[in-house]
Amino acid sequence: MGRWADLESDEHRLPEGFERVGYDADTQTYSYRDASGNYWEGDEGNRHGELHRAGHPRPQPSEDAVAHHNASLKRSNREALRLMLPFALLVLVVLLLFFKFLNSGTSASDSDHGKQVIHCGEGAHAIQVQKGDTCWAIAETYRLGVEELLALEGNAGVDCKALGVGQGVCVPGKGGE
Repeated sequence: MGRWADLESDEHRLPEGFERVGYDADTQTYSYRDASGNYWEGDEGNRHGELHRAGHPRPQPSEDAVAHHNASLKRSNREALRLMLPFALLVLVVLLLFFKFLNSGTSASDSDHGKQVIHCGEGAHAIQVQKGDTCWAIAETYRLGVEELLALEGNAGVDCKALGVGQGVCVPGKGGE
């Protein structure tokens, strides 16, 4: 129940002697009757507010009143936008960080491994890991076992479980193979 629930009834909100007698859903107006039997209508969409005599033309607001109302709406819209701007910026930053986190698994590690300088021992050269390569496949290509591949000078930091595209791996032979 609201704070002013006791003032929501018609007897507290309507002028003395008025009672609500109907509602027109098409025009969204409430109808009222005063003590002398005259009918009155409220403004569209308002249950309580200014009442106008039914069947009589309603007074039109002046141009100044309309201009003031429009200016007030623009001002309140700007205030609402100003209140929402920090929230929108926060959401944008969170989304940017989220996408950066998602892409860091592939693009950041690729570029880091692509720049990796690897020094292979005598009689060996470095190759870059391609998509789908495994330690076993690389070792088999060069007629080695995985243990022999990892034992080559320069492969001390190679982790077969976390082999990344673009990562350097030392293999036997000169650079032409």
